[in-house]
Amino acid sequence: MRHVIFAIALGSFVSVAPVAANNESASATTAPAADPDQKIKCRKIEVTGSIVKKGKICRTIAEWRATQESHNTAARRMVEDNTGRPSGQ
Repeated sequence: MRHVIFAIALGSFVSVAPVAANNESASATTAPAADPDQKIKCRKIEVTGSIVKKGKICRTIAEWRATQESHNTAARRMVEDNTGRPSGQ
């Protein structure tokens, strides 16, 4: 009798173990690694013409970085264009 109960318990354990292993491996392969550049970051901005109202802009970190680089390039170009010429004439 003890051998029968042991065999049933062992058989149920062996049949469940591969299913559990398959579920773990399937969830690991279906969940993509989180790319930090794809994380969304929101910023509050002041609305022109209002003292209290705030706007909200949400972009990915990669989009914020591209915007910052674009603005830095434009500012640098503006400074370089005005460096070689005398002003006030």
